[in-house]
Amino acid sequence: MHSFERDASGRITAVVYRSNGIDHWQRCAAVFLCAGAIETPRLLLHLGLANSSGQVGRNYMAHVATQVWGIFEQEMRPNRGFPASLITEDMLRPPDADFSAGYLVQSLGIVPVTWATQVARGRGLWGQRLVDYIQKFNHVAGIGINGECLSQPGNFLELSDEIDETGMRKPRVNFSYGANERSMSQHAAKFMTAAWQAAGASDIWTFERSAHTIGTCRMGTDRDNAVVDGSGRSFDVENLWICDNSVFPSALAANPALTIMALSLRTAEAFLGRGAP
Repeated sequence: MHSFERDASGRITAVVYRSNGIDHWQRCAAVFLCAGAIETPRLLLHLGLANSSGQVGRNYMAHVATQVWGIFEQEMRPNRGFPASLITEDMLRPPDADFSAGYLVQSLGIVPVTWATQVARGRGLWGQRLVDYIQKFNHVAGIGINGECLSQPGNFLELSDEIDETGMRKPRVNFSYGANERSMSQHAAKFMTAAWQAAGASDIWTFERSAHTIGTCRMGTDRDNAVVDGSGRSFDVENLWICDNSVFPSALAANPALTIMALSLRTAEAFLGRGAP
C-alpha cells in the first residue's frame, strides 16, 4: 500500500496498493494504519498526511538494552528455553540512580549464529580467536536490560533520498543516546557484572545495544503536540486510526508487545463504540 484517496472533506475513501506492478484501489470507510514505528511515519511523511502538529517521525525512542555475558563451568545452553524466563523489576527506580526512570533485568536466550555475530561486534574477535571463543557457546549465559529511553529532539525519523521500488523514499532514522541513557547503561552494566561475579562467571563482558522501535506518531490530548488522540484516532483525518508502537508517548521499561496488544483493544473498542464510521 502506498497511497490514499480522499474526498473534499479530507476523509480517506480508498487505499491504493500495488500488486505485480499494477495499482489497485480498495474503497474503505475507515483506515487502520498498523505498520510500526518505522513504516507508519514513513507513509504519512511520504503523503504529507496527518502531520499538522509536525510530530510525525519525531520522538523516536529505543530501549536501552545493555547486556552482560560470562562463561560458567557448568553447561548453560543459552539456546534452550524461553529467553526472558527470569525478570526482576528491582531497578525500575534504583535508589542510587543518577538518571531518570529505570530498567528491568532479564535472562537472555540466544541462538549460535546470533551469538557469533554479537561476539564479533561486541568483542572485536575475528578469525581463529572468534572460532575459539564461540566454541564455548554451551557454557555462556547472559542477562540484559530493557531501559526507558527519553524522547529527544535529535532522535527522529525522516525520509532519505533513496527510492524504493514503489517510488517511495526510504526512511532514515537519527538516533543516539543522551546523557540519561548513557548513565543508565553504565549503572546497569555495573549491577549485572556484580551479579555475574557473584554467580561465579568468568570472562565477563558488556555488550552495548538498543532494542525495539518506539514513538514517531505519539498519542496525546493536545493536537498541536501529538499525532493521534488517546484512542489512536488521527487529529487531522477523521477516519484514520493508528494502532502500533508508533503511538507510544514514552518508552516504558518493558518489551512493547503486550502494550501494543492492549492499545489495539482500546482502539478497536473506541472505533466500534462510535457506531458507523
